[in-house]
Amino acid sequence: MTEHDADDSYGHIRLTAVEPDGELITEVLPARQLPGGLVELLGSPGVVTGAAAGDVLVMQASGFQVVRRGPNDCVQVYADPALDEHALAWLAKAFESVGGYVEAPPQRQFAVATVPSTVESAEIEAIMAAAAAQIPGLEWQFGTR
Repeated sequence: MTEHDADDSYGHIRLTAVEPDGELITEVLPARQLPGGLVELLGSPGVVTGAAAGDVLVMQASGFQVVRRGPNDCVQVYADPALDEHALAWLAKAFESVGGYVEAPPQRQFAVATVPSTVESAEIEAIMAAAAAQIPGLEWQFGTR
């Protein structure tokens, strides 16, 4: 954990993963320190795959391992050109309809939807098919399925 106050257990962690092409990717996410060296992820990654908000992780020299899945999955959304306000609003409304929420960095080159794990893959695929019809250059992937 980094960047946290001494009187609380909240801060940020750096998740690192290796892409299939060998590229190393890193993302900083909000987290909460738990007993026993465990960390609860408080935000879903938009680039690193394999974890979502609510997952409990153990940090390792080679990356991280999920030791307990939380109640969420994530969907990672990319667009070229970057997502505009209309696209983000559309995604937010669509994922809100299934109990999820959408976040994006200021540059909006990607967004991440945190979705309850109870939402069926087919429902998410339908949302993303509709999104692709409205948002130019859209690509997406499940970050946890």
